[in-house]
Amino acid sequence: MTIVSSPRQENHINVPLEARSHLGIVVIACVTYLWLFGTQTLFALEAHNTARKLPFVKRTPVPLPDLSVSQVSGTTLSYFGYEFEVPWTDIDREKTKIVGGNKAIIAFRSGNVLSVWSGQPHEFMNYLIEEGKVDRDTFRKIYGDEALQSDYNFKRLILETTPDKITFFTNRRTAVSQSVLLMVKAICVSGDPNSGIFAVQGNGFKGFQYGLPQNPPKQLSVELFPADGHLDLIFGQKKNGLTVISQADINRIVQTIHKVPIEVAVRSEDTHK
Repeated sequence: MTIVSSPRQENHINVPLEARSHLGIVVIACVTYLWLFGTQTLFALEAHNTARKLPFVKRTPVPLPDLSVSQVSGTTLSYFGYEFEVPWTDIDREKTKIVGGNKAIIAFRSGNVLSVWSGQPHEFMNYLIEEGKVDRDTFRKIYGDEALQSDYNFKRLILETTPDKITFFTNRRTAVSQSVLLMVKAICVSGDPNSGIFAVQGNGFKGFQYGLPQNPPKQLSVELFPADGHLDLIFGQKKNGLTVISQADINRIVQTIHKVPIEVAVRSEDTHK
């Protein structure tokens, strides 16, 4: 028996000439777009993906809604060359200590804790430049002279960066520089920024507060930028504790911080070692 195979049938898609012309135009348009805006598109999509996962990156610093200052009896403390008042008198001396020479953990019998971290001027900026292997002159060309003048200026630049500044039609240089700032913002903001990022100011100190006092409590932090240093205040409230940290309490601390002679600071710190 002879088996005769039928000719192989190939599938052909018949595209009308006019449709082929339109398809060619679409392909050319897509290639042109990717060539001109491909980088920006990737960064824009990544920025909006970051905002979806971390909504606080869409926030920028705004004024505090409550500027009241607690007037209750308190305690004057001094650490790392700075003196300030806390509106509480129940300090637990046994649990209060200094760690690493630049961090004070102030414990209260209420179960609340205030941590004070001290840093050097330009510490944050120098760290990012060194870790990122970025030349300082290149950094200046990208972000300007003002950003290099202080950690406060640089942090403000970071916090004012939002995903909507990175669009499909942003030029490549801006898209890259803004994406870097947004990535740093997503990583370095402490406290509870989802409840707000606020601009604060004390006795010659500018800074930012990350979060608002809440119930149940969440970690809240304040970052201050003296001309010759850097201070972080981290507030920890005991869950279901009797002493609730209020915005007026935080304002009391921020508004009373000031520089003191070094011998005063050393004398106070020695009592907590």
